[in-house]
Amino acid sequence: MNSLRLELRHTDTGPVLDVVGHLDFHTAPRFRELLDDLTLQPGDLLVLDLTGLDFCDSSGITAFLVARNAAEAARAEVALAGVPPNTARVLRIVGLDQVFRRHSFPGEKAHA
Repeated sequence: MNSLRLELRHTDTGPVLDVVGHLDFHTAPRFRELLDDLTLQPGDLLVLDLTGLDFCDSSGITAFLVARNAAEAARAEVALAGVPPNTARVLRIVGLDQVFRRHSFPGEKAHA
């Protein structure tokens, strides 16, 4: 079974969730549990840092949408950072590249 590591850190603009490994049918429930436990404040920016994401299936994409819905419910925002090319391609194909804001950390090159 492939593994997923989730690390939550807090910044001045809101939480950053590092997603490392495989976000798939087997690991997405853990991602969603973390989101359920996360308290977002109005105006927060939740950044999903996908720099270490090796694989993402449709369950992972759905988990991104769950994060977006949770942020909207809290009157916060969500953005994706470090999106791997294969995941960016899937997001483009299904039109979610128009839904998710992209975020770059200082000194990081923005991905297309």
